[in-house]
Amino acid sequence: MKKLIKLFFVTVCLSIMSSAWAVNDMLSHQFKKGDTVLVGFPATNIKDDAYIIGVVQKVTPKGNYQITVRDFVEGHDYGLSCVPIAVDSAGNETGQSGWEMWDDTKQLTSNGLEYIVPADNVVKLAKGQMNFIDRYNVYIVYSRWKSNVPVMSIDRLESAEAEADSANMSEMIPALEIAKLDRASYFDSTNGRPYWPYESVPHLTKLLDHIIGMLKKHPELNKLWRAENRDWDKINESMETYFLIDAIDKAVDDAYFLLNEDSINKADAKALKRLKGQLKYLGKIH
Repeated sequence: MKKLIKLFFVTVCLSIMSSAWAVNDMLSHQFKKGDTVLVGFPATNIKDDAYIIGVVQKVTPKGNYQITVRDFVEGHDYGLSCVPIAVDSAGNETGQSGWEMWDDTKQLTSNGLEYIVPADNVVKLAKGQMNFIDRYNVYIVYSRWKSNVPVMSIDRLESAEAEADSANMSEMIPALEIAKLDRASYFDSTNGRPYWPYESVPHLTKLLDHIIGMLKKHPELNKLWRAENRDWDKINESMETYFLIDAIDKAVDDAYFLLNEDSINKADAKALKRLKGQLKYLGKIH
């Protein structure tokens, strides 16, 4: 019964799974036996991206691909999207249940098993590798902003936006916009000099104006961000929502912590009052 249930979910996943990054390639290319391909499983948060590099053994009647595995990213549960096929040393199907042989669905083997993978996820090897490299590069820039590295220019963040757009990751751009405004709140854009805490205050009011405006414009985002117990299943449905919530968290927390700096009372009184009001609206000051 357990294997029937798992097979049901696999069938559903194979029928509904469609990766936007692969669609254009699939429209123009049909793979054949012997082709080396990349089967991509891009994740909403990017850090959990996974892929398989394999060799096509056959095209199934439904248009999917049966492959032997050469390499794969560990940690991903491939059992939700791949169907194991038992084969002998010559690559002939034995009729034995592949599920019985596949004990750990986070591991793939070429020893006695081939795998049917969804065609929508299959691209040319070089194209797939470049796509995942592009995704990783954008994610690294975003992560460096989150970790407050001193050398991170707004120009680099703007370049990351262009890279995200060309890599079919435009959903990340709103979070990168927050990153740009946040960076401009703490560093002089002309020479990179860090602002004194009191100098950051008027810049932070612009950042929080942007965030508050976004939350007011998007009630669902506002609800998800403010929830005491966040609905991560819902958040993970959208790359834009995932990274926006992550970016808003950082920007708002950093602005709140700035109020504890010794020199904050040197800030413009009107701007400081406005900043505190914004943080109160955002639930950081009670």
